Amino acid sequence: MKQGVWFLITLLLLGGRSSFAEWVTVYQEDFESDQPLPAAEWSQDTFPDPDRFADNGRYFTDRGIRPPQGWRATIRFGDQGWLTAESWTRHSRTEAQTLLRIVSDPSGSGNHVLQLQSPRHTDATLIRSTHPLEGRYRIRLRVGFPNFGNGVYPNGYDGGESAKPWQPGSAVHENGFYWLAIADTLPRPHNNIWWHHHRKLVIDSDNHFPPWMRIWNGETHVLSGRHPIMLFALDGNGKTDPDTGKPFLSFSQWQWFPSGEILALDAYLPDQWYEVSIERDQNQFTIRILGRFVYGGYRDYEAVIDVGERCVWHYPRPGDPLNATCEFIDSDHRQWPDYFFFGDPHINYYEGRVYYDDIRLEKWN
Repeated sequence: MKQGVWFLITLLLLGGRSSFAEWVTVYQEDFESDQPLPAAEWSQDTFPDPDRFADNGRYFTDRGIRPPQGWRATIRFGDQGWLTAESWTRHSRTEAQTLLRIVSDPSGSGNHVLQLQSPRHTDATLIRSTHPLEGRYRIRLRVGFPNFGNGVYPNGYDGGESAKPWQPGSAVHENGFYWLAIADTLPRPHNNIWWHHHRKLVIDSDNHFPPWMRIWNGETHVLSGRHPIMLFALDGNGKTDPDTGKPFLSFSQWQWFPSGEILALDAYLPDQWYEVSIERDQNQFTIRILGRFVYGGYRDYEAVIDVGERCVWHYPRPGDPLNATCEFIDSDHRQWPDYFFFGDPHINYYEGRVYYDDIRLEKWN
């Protein structure tokens, strides 16, 4: 009885409104509508990003590297067009609908899901938030049934694919996709070096050989390039490498490791669905991935990081508090927006397919 009285008094003091806050869904897309995705049409690439690492940027043109002819296709979909899909190809006869389409759930549940695929390693498709993310937000989605190599030649490729012109040599040593990530500018399909300079927080997988990464197996870190799940932030105070960008802050063994150690938290199974989310509350990010893993079994991995305290690369959005000790914060206190994205954003790497479903953007009310 006394607890009930105090609850009523609290409501009166608050003007009759409850003080309980909760997550509220702003937008969601489950691909169960009868409406197909909008038709996508190719337009010749006009190289819209004036960035030194962009496809025709000065980092390449100063060395005599010119991009090949390419085509882009962009559509907006979902309620009020809150999601944008952008694809890129070197082959204008590529049917854009083969890169992104709504299909039956590969698990056989009868559900409908989004299939994203890159038939060639020079194809790329990503899904992004149409507008920058503001306030306290959480992005949630399901990711599953990935087929982007296995760390053994030809690693999901046909064999002989090249990373040129932006990088020399073969592309088959690296193959993967992005589960979910936050970028510091409008995400578009680009060469992989551009991407190395524009990520803030990332959940991704890179199947590779020979192996250069260690995966936590529950007892120790084992050297492996098969189906790793990388959860990392970019160390803004670390030394910048022109080709690879800032060094990683890797999350593994339930902790963040020092700058430069490249570790994976577990490995994925190729016939499973996973639930993934990224939440931002001021300078604190919470990243989660839940599902059945190779080493950990059924787990809910959660990582929390204060990006201002750790000087994560380009962490502050317009209006966010700054940590002046972060070396990338210039004299006029430039700040960078948050966009989420997922898929295959690389136009000179990655060949395969993956599925996405139940995409939600939530805000705290």
